[in-house]
Amino acid sequence: MDRPTLQFLVLSIILNSQTGLQEDDTMHTSVTEIAPNIFRLTIAPNDFFEFSQFLLVDESTCLVHAGKSSLFNELESLIHEVLGKRNLDYIVFSHVEADESGATNKWLKKYPNAQVVCNKIANISLDNFLIRPAKVLKDKEFINLGSMTLRMVETPHFPHNWDAHMWYEEKEQVLFSSDFCCQGGISQPVSNKDISGSIISFYEKGNFIPYGSTTKSNLKKLEQIPFKAIAPMHGSIIGEEVAKTVFDKVKRDLESRA
Repeated sequence: MDRPTLQFLVLSIILNSQTGLQEDDTMHTSVTEIAPNIFRLTIAPNDFFEFSQFLLVDESTCLVHAGKSSLFNELESLIHEVLGKRNLDYIVFSHVEADESGATNKWLKKYPNAQVVCNKIANISLDNFLIRPAKVLKDKEFINLGSMTLRMVETPHFPHNWDAHMWYEEKEQVLFSSDFCCQGGISQPVSNKDISGSIISFYEKGNFIPYGSTTKSNLKKLEQIPFKAIAPMHGSIIGEEVAKTVFDKVKRDLESRA
């Protein structure tokens, strides 16, 4: 078992003990249009942790986070609900990890023309197992989907992994933040409340964000992005009314620990 998987398992146990509930096999799924033509596709294998992927539908289509291989069938149903007979054109994610990229080859088999897009460091690992080569972008380069533009933001080692990078959709100003600003449990799709306390508590328990100069420099870089919403892979999207407030509070907390 790799370290990130072990950390999330420990975190699930902590959450279970706090609620006094026992983990069951109930599968929760949902599809929410969080902005025009941007869909949050969420799967929660139990009551304590959820995985969100995002589907951008424009002249071209893009899946943000390929999802876990074990949850491919559930995610495939959600994507079909949105795309119907349309093809998937692009697949992106933040770093090479089971929940971010585990099902990538299954998507490449289902959609023979789909293209994985990543940074150079991620491609060092991906080149070993992808059935089709990825397209490699540099920091600030982008994918043109039509009216929407998805730009790469290099964030090495943040929220974790050397190959980490985030994606920013410029038209709707959504930052797809991976494990940054994530939360546990099953959450409402979008929160317009200050949930910075639960975010800080969650990463304290999980111990999955490094502290130091690299984190500080990445936070300063993200601070310059004019985002209106932060869309983590786990937990609620942080809506326009509180996105800057939550970001600032989480940033200050992380910087104080460096």
